[in-house]
Amino acid sequence: MARKSSLKTMDPAIQAAVMQAMENGSTIDEIVEMLADKGLKRSRSAVGRYAKQYGDLAARHRDMRSVAEAFASEFGGSENAEGKLMVQMLTSIGARMIMPMAAEETPDIGAKEFHALAKATRELQSAAKIDADRDARIRDEATKTARAKAATDAESAARSSGASEETIARVKAKILGLEE
Repeated sequence: MARKSSLKTMDPAIQAAVMQAMENGSTIDEIVEMLADKGLKRSRSAVGRYAKQYGDLAARHRDMRSVAEAFASEFGGSENAEGKLMVQMLTSIGARMIMPMAAEETPDIGAKEFHALAKATRELQSAAKIDADRDARIRDEATKTARAKAATDAESAARSSGASEETIARVKAKILGLEE
């Protein structure tokens, strides 16, 4: 097994500065110089390897993000698109694995495997519920924020047109959902 990169053993703040420099398009030589200015001598090849690993990881993350965003636009909800994609992918993989067993009259699966499958299914369902609950909370919060802004705008408009305090209070209550 290869040893750990000398850049990965650096202080996390320095690592973040190196990653930021890479994202800003700094060259390997510029990063080596930046590290030297901080009193850290690292070889050009070490920085190059680190940059390649970081670039590969960033590319994979961008690919995953674009797939997740496409998935979210197809199935709705952009909040936690990557998490939703993972749950959906694992569900699809699990279903493809189980379908041949379901077709058998007596599936060839032991109790231990069945237990693991049941546990994985329960955890996937739990993850999906957590996503749905989070989405509902986000929608509720957005609705409350929009209603509060609408109530403030309505109050301002009503005051400028000379409405009574009672009328203003009724309008705000109606907008905020406090009055039916």
